[in-house]
Amino acid sequence: MGSQSRSAQSARLSNSWFPLGSIRPDLYQLPEEPSEWALPDGSAVRLWFALRYQQDKEQLVVSLLRAANLPTQCQRNITLVKLQLLPSDDRRHRQAKARRKGCHPQFNDTFVFQVSNSCVDQCSLNMSLFTVDHQKKHHLMGQILIPLICSELKEAAGKVQWRDLDNESDQPLSKNGDIQVSLNYNQSLHRLTVVVLRARGLQCCSEAAVCAKVCLKIHTQVVRNKWTTVAKGNSPSFNEKLTFRLLPMQLDTACLSLQIQQPSTEKPVLLAIVVIGPFMYARGRELEHWNDMVSKPQELVRQWHPLGSADTVQGPQ
Repeated sequence: MGSQSRSAQSARLSNSWFPLGSIRPDLYQLPEEPSEWALPDGSAVRLWFALRYQQDKEQLVVSLLRAANLPTQCQRNITLVKLQLLPSDDRRHRQAKARRKGCHPQFNDTFVFQVSNSCVDQCSLNMSLFTVDHQKKHHLMGQILIPLICSELKEAAGKVQWRDLDNESDQPLSKNGDIQVSLNYNQSLHRLTVVVLRARGLQCCSEAAVCAKVCLKIHTQVVRNKWTTVAKGNSPSFNEKLTFRLLPMQLDTACLSLQIQQPSTEKPVLLAIVVIGPFMYARGRELEHWNDMVSKPQELVRQWHPLGSADTVQGPQ
């Protein structure tokens, strides 16, 4: 009888959703030996969660369940996950603290973000996992960035999902600094999404105000310019999502120019630049990122890029 009860409880976990305002903790107890909680291969750190968008209340409900496969040196530390909806005027993070330490920490926390029906498709959910050492220093283990698409939220409403964390880059710092960008192209919507995450090692003082200018070009013609908000420092965090309209037939003739600028009342000061695009414009890492974006339409492909000097535009002309 007890075994039948546990099986029924497991079925409710995978096929139902909790009513907002009356959360039932029993629905978030992890099954004892479930196949859907299979551990990741290799050293990847995995995070399990569930999403639901309630159109009538214009609320995104995020249920953060557990992490797995933390490295040995982190298993005695406190584990935190910081959640943020992007883009947002509210820069504050929501924070979840693991209920137990170890290799597979559990959270079982729920968060609600207010987001209007008209803005859902322009937003992304960012989840960053940290460990906190005995000196209370936060160490970033990795991040997950999930572009929100209303139709997909309806299909996956309340279902347990997982993502492997994107690890921090181990590549050496470039001379002019680096910029971290995520790209996605939705062919059916003709939408190119650019998420400018952060930069590091910029050639400016730590108190300088900087922003990123993203320029969409087709051949040599500038189609659209967009800017992130201003952030301070030589390693600024932007976490800003910008979208552009781009037809599928234009993918081989379009490129993105990303410029780091210091705003000015007269003329912005250009600090560094990188061009990401197809073979016509780019080589190496920048070409690879563009090709990955085209071949992986269901993903938001993230990568670091070395920045070129202000007087040099990278890539063949």
